[in-house]
Amino acid sequence: MASCHKDEITPTQTDSNGVFIALPYQWKKSLHLNGVVSNGYISDAIYYNGNIAIPTTNGGNNKFLTMINPNDGETIWQWNDNYLPYSNQIILFENYQNNNLLTYQTGDRSYCINLDTGTTQWKFRRATPFDVRLYPSHDNNFFNSSYFINNDGYKEQIMTKVDINTGNLTTEVIRANYSGDYVNDSNYIGGTTQIAKLPNSSNLYAVTYFEHSPIWVVNSYLGLYNTDTQQWVYERKLMAPPTPNSSAYEPKIYNNKLYAWVGKNIVCHNLETGEQIWRRPFPQDFLFSGFIIADGKIIANNEDTFTYGINPENGSILWKTETSGTSGRMSYLNGIVYFVGGSSGVLHAIDTNTGEHVWKIDASKIGEADTNNFKTNAVYVFEAKDGEPAKVIALSHLYAYAFEAYQ
Repeated sequence: MASCHKDEITPTQTDSNGVFIALPYQWKKSLHLNGVVSNGYISDAIYYNGNIAIPTTNGGNNKFLTMINPNDGETIWQWNDNYLPYSNQIILFENYQNNNLLTYQTGDRSYCINLDTGTTQWKFRRATPFDVRLYPSHDNNFFNSSYFINNDGYKEQIMTKVDINTGNLTTEVIRANYSGDYVNDSNYIGGTTQIAKLPNSSNLYAVTYFEHSPIWVVNSYLGLYNTDTQQWVYERKLMAPPTPNSSAYEPKIYNNKLYAWVGKNIVCHNLETGEQIWRRPFPQDFLFSGFIIADGKIIANNEDTFTYGINPENGSILWKTETSGTSGRMSYLNGIVYFVGGSSGVLHAIDTNTGEHVWKIDASKIGEADTNNFKTNAVYVFEAKDGEPAKVIALSHLYAYAFEAYQ
């Protein structure tokens, strides 16, 4: 569908600080067959059998999820079996992958793709819209969240397990207990927002949830839920002061502690007891890029235009580096974190030990027009293998580029 080539040699360029702003690429692949149109978006890198999935178009209104070979950019298969191909672009804000099955949610439409063949495993129009976030379960199925009307007549957000092979909803549901002190103007009482399965367990999940409060703020809580007994081991552990319209997101488990961001805070809780160990406030939130834990550090992209290195034991800031605020998700490889800055439009690479930039690759410096930039799509990384150097693949609005990794 789209060509890939290696016919231009881009000279290496650095800025006044010695940061690389242009590098030779191994190959580049056009994301569009004819002409340029608005492309799709994938927030988190999708890998399968050594290949990667990226968004492409046919130069018209058809959007594709395209599996390519990372060694040369050649297309393996394409998928666009949407209910509404024109208006429903390939936009994967969140996805869940188990072996060869990849599923994602958009509105009331649920899709599952066979990554071996690029064909539809199943798809559904749900009775009500589901949240885009998906959470793996201990049995390799997944949980999805949606609202329903409870017995008291209030709207409530719950987690329902979905069978990955069929897309059918199961009877397994996780619900929070609410004080009932306040119901907002839209008749919402609260809801579960995120869950994370505990390692070395078959039935325990850390669950974040919220209750509405007056003046459009929410109280965010942490609980530990046992799906075998359908009971809370503990619940209602407050995670942050009341926050405007923002609950707890991206719970990550590391060294028997749970980390999440809540509004303008990153928090750490003891998993066994639920008690908070520390909370670190920041100028803005972490909505678009979030945070990862790598090299014994929390690496977080804040909307205040800085990337932070944070000590996970006590929340102290180890370093901060000015980047771009709104950014794509981060990918880690060999001591370097890679991401695309939405406001900067460059491919960033930061040393996780020092916080120093090593790359600010500018699309206009590698052959594109001055107005072009990199897209806040996922960045794909590969370890060195079979004598080939480590690799980084990132997308501009026009092309996919493969670069040799910084290290």
